[in-house]
Amino acid sequence: MNGEILNVYSVLETDGMISVTAPKRFSSKLKTTALNKSEVFSYVHDGKEIILYVQDSAFGDVYSTDEMRMYLAGERDARDNYKANHIALIGYLICGAASLAVGDGLLVLVVPPVAYGTLQLLGKVKIREKYISDKNYKFNDVYAEGFEPPARSKKIIKGIAGGVLGSVNGLIIYFLKNQ
Repeated sequence: MNGEILNVYSVLETDGMISVTAPKRFSSKLKTTALNKSEVFSYVHDGKEIILYVQDSAFGDVYSTDEMRMYLAGERDARDNYKANHIALIGYLICGAASLAVGDGLLVLVVPPVAYGTLQLLGKVKIREKYISDKNYKFNDVYAEGFEPPARSKKIIKGIAGGVLGSVNGLIIYFLKNQ
């Protein structure tokens, strides 16, 4: 239910649980994982898709099956295609300049990057056509709702990381310049 697609060797459904056997990352060994059925949208068995998702507004599942498929596609596309490198670059430049201007102090390493990362909570995440795997989702609101949370997280993380790098480099330049 997070938009991730797993390639598994076997699926075993039991009462409320589903066990999947899949290869470990970067290894040829297999590992079995037990998941709650509510954590799995669907799986394919003998070429037929078995959908486990059930719309139930009491549990927060307000989307129909087709809408949830679009929501999950948005999450997957944001996780796979949205990079936010421009956010890191801008954070690097702004926080580096602030660190260079202010100079000495531990707060200059913390406050600008955190403030810049917090600013990434504001505004809209722009979904560009290059991020979308299926062009039919281009103007779909449900797809956009799925795309936004992972993309926003990437913006915040990249903003803070770029800001920290910029602050450290600005401080180093400040000390080298004032020796």
